[in-house]
Amino acid sequence: QSPADREDSTGSGEAFKSQISPPDQEFKKAILQCTMLEMGILFHSIFIGMALSVTLGTDFVILLIAIVFHQTCEGLALGARIAHIPWTKGAKQPWLMAVAYGCTTPLGQAIGLSVHRLYDPDSQVGLLVVGIFNALSAGLLCFSSLVELLSEDFLSDESWKILHGRRRAVAFALVFAGAFAMSLIGGWA
Repeated sequence: QSPADREDSTGSGEAFKSQISPPDQEFKKAILQCTMLEMGILFHSIFIGMALSVTLGTDFVILLIAIVFHQTCEGLALGARIAHIPWTKGAKQPWLMAVAYGCTTPLGQAIGLSVHRLYDPDSQVGLLVVGIFNALSAGLLCFSSLVELLSEDFLSDESWKILHGRRRAVAFALVFAGAFAMSLIGGWA
């Protein structure tokens, strides 16, 4: 007998039913979390591509190396989230999400190349536009990563069953190591 079928002290069973999320609701929640994460990443990736296409000289090589590592780590994280969702057989959305991620940085590069004569990245307007859009994408990424992803990974009932003791400490250490590595890459670029 499942908890939802059991009755509470009033005999209605409603107390258990209200505490259990239906699978459909969990599926929609996972899709929303992944979509918000991807939107933040895609928004940010367009500006990464624009910055790369207007950079010259040795700064270009440094930025290119940093972007390769950054985009690889971001792609792995997003891909893991997309793969974790129990999609129905033949679903197109995970494929579209993967293609969208792969196309946004090159799209940003194309935009940067097409407006590089009109766009001065060091001008007041250029810095303001990039700063505003980077702030918006950073806000989306921070919200998605801290509120939806990390809290789900470390505070959910399932995580308390899987991660305990040493495994939880190692997981925390790996999260901090990843954040430190990404900040080094960001500082280097």
